[in-house]
Amino acid sequence: MQNNYYCIILAGGIGTRLWPASRQQMPKQFLDILGTGETLLQATYKRYAKFIDKENIIVMSNERYKDITMQQLPQLPTGNLLLEPMRRNTVPSVVWAAIHITRINPDAVMLITPADQLITDESTFEHDMLNGFEYVAHNQRLLTVGVTPSHPETQFGYIQMNEQRADNIFQVKSFTEKPEEEFAKMFIESKEFLWNTGLFLWSARTFLETIQHVSSEVTDILQRVQAMLSVGDDIPTLIQQAFSICPNIPLETGVLEKVDNVDVMQCQFGWSDLGTWIQVFNIMQKTADDNVVLSPTEDAETNPSTFLYDTSDCIIKLPKGKIASIKDLHGYAVIDTPDILMICRKDDQQSIRNFVNDVTLRTQQNS
Repeated sequence: MQNNYYCIILAGGIGTRLWPASRQQMPKQFLDILGTGETLLQATYKRYAKFIDKENIIVMSNERYKDITMQQLPQLPTGNLLLEPMRRNTVPSVVWAAIHITRINPDAVMLITPADQLITDESTFEHDMLNGFEYVAHNQRLLTVGVTPSHPETQFGYIQMNEQRADNIFQVKSFTEKPEEEFAKMFIESKEFLWNTGLFLWSARTFLETIQHVSSEVTDILQRVQAMLSVGDDIPTLIQQAFSICPNIPLETGVLEKVDNVDVMQCQFGWSDLGTWIQVFNIMQKTADDNVVLSPTEDAETNPSTFLYDTSDCIIKLPKGKIASIKDLHGYAVIDTPDILMICRKDDQQSIRNFVNDVTLRTQQNS
């Protein structure tokens, strides 16, 4: 049965919320954000290679990241790297992966994962994912993965549980994306909601059948692609054409909220998204003054690169060789790269979005 288990790693995003470390030319999945000696993509691949055949691990990225993906994952077979010609959100990419897999193995079940997550209990994670594979292999259901929330987080999505269908598996009642804090508190108090991890499991055939009940536009494209593949059309040209006319659709709002065969598996494996600086801050070890210092150095205690005075609750990331002295700063992100220095409150996502837009505009004007 495990020969039917496939993993799809989504690694084509830009990750602008971790700007300026994460940029279009080098997004966060290709960076060692946590200082572990591995990039997020490498850590993700290694996590799944422990219980999924390496021949069944597929990386979905963007054409511009082909070389860096193969450099970071030299063990990845060439045929296991699928390259998006343009960004169209998650649905077109997952549809393409499902078509690709069913051509290889009609009985395939697939696990879709982002490349930017931290899993702290990997043995429990492996157990839960194998249970999820077993469930979707015998049920025509789309399975999401949720974890019990520990605090009213407003940067995560939430999944509301309904009737129980199996051990730790419940029918999904609703999805809510990034609620206001008041609603997040209500969700936790109700004990009906889980954090949405962005992990999904389903039979490839079940997903392709379900997608045809959601959007006539996607159905037309899907049928055209499958027909052209059956007569041996050039796949890169075909994918280019399909992506160019496909709508920009996310999985949750574009598919899962519109169908009634969606379940959620309640898990306890220790999970965190690494999408923002405050999320990185929350999971990292703190200094005595509740700071997180991501500066690279051979010995941070005897040869520090960051000198902090009356500074607390900050996250600081410096390039190698840079020394910083910081005084009287509280609750900030100080992210320095060779060409950009950003200083703002670490929880101020709107300002970071504005910074990205302003710098992008200035760069375009000067080019």
